[in-house]
Amino acid sequence: MGTTTAWVLRTWARFTLLFALIVGGTWLYLGSASGWFWVVTAGAVVAEWYVIRQLAREWSWEARATWWWSA
Repeated sequence: MGTTTAWVLRTWARFTLLFALIVGGTWLYLGSASGWFWVVTAGAVVAEWYVIRQLAREWSWEARATWWWSA
């Protein structure tokens, strides 16, 4: 279970860093006054929410399958 938790946290950190780099790069390229910056930021927020939701599903499935009481 610890291995799965570590994998989920590493994956979440990678995606969060990727989204932060995309938003930061868009901000540097377009500036915060651009409407496209806000579209990219909203897209990153939605993508982050989706990734967290999928990773939580993966973790909970693994927890149900391999937790101590199922051994």
